[in-house]
Amino acid sequence: MTARRFRPSWIGLLATLVVAAVCLQAAFWQLSRAEEKRTLASDLATRIQQGYQSMASLAVKADPHNYPLEVRGRFDNRHNILLDNRMLDGIAGYHLLTPLHTDEGDWLLVNRGWLPRGRDRALLPEIPAIDGHVTVQGQSYVYSPRTFVLAEDDLTDPSWPLRLQKVEMDVLSPLLGVELAPFELRVAPGATLEQGEQLPRVWHDPVMGPERHHAYAVQWFAMAAAVVIFFVAISFRRRETDNPHIDA
Repeated sequence: MTARRFRPSWIGLLATLVVAAVCLQAAFWQLSRAEEKRTLASDLATRIQQGYQSMASLAVKADPHNYPLEVRGRFDNRHNILLDNRMLDGIAGYHLLTPLHTDEGDWLLVNRGWLPRGRDRALLPEIPAIDGHVTVQGQSYVYSPRTFVLAEDDLTDPSWPLRLQKVEMDVLSPLLGVELAPFELRVAPGATLEQGEQLPRVWHDPVMGPERHHAYAVQWFAMAAAVVIFFVAISFRRRETDNPHIDA
């Protein structure tokens, strides 16, 4: 007859500990992201309830990101900016940013929406001009300083419309000869701005909510447990017990 005894492999133990640690780290990261998403959603809901802000009210906020904003002024159609590598439904394109001179004397970039790039990258899309005095509603947006780009923008000899990989207000302000607000205004998806067909305005990519992160965390915890259970199971080795036969 046979019996089993626990004889773990040190190499197997080390591999199990490494894999389990990676799974646990991923699980706790998912829980952290879930909490960040929950906090972000709560803050955004609170800010939306405050109603439309003015440029003056946002200027004194420590974090002017994601507030409803309404401004009035005139667009500078001579200095459009095309923010490159913006995808929509799998199609490459740009975000169209146009400077707006507000009635209060401020300057800010207005993100009007998405334009398709076309097959020939050398040909820039046609940009519809917006003339006259306008009222623009949307949400403020602050770009992350850690935006990843494949190559830095060459602005030694800029031409307009200006094609960029990332938006940096302190870099664009000298080019425009004005002081830009530290945030842009993303036009509300349902707003009417251009004449005729409106540009697509899909500002928030489909992202995982807190519930999805919690589900992924459970999966990572389960994987860590499965690795440990598998290691324990294979560490029990069979051995023959003493069962001598006596010759008659």
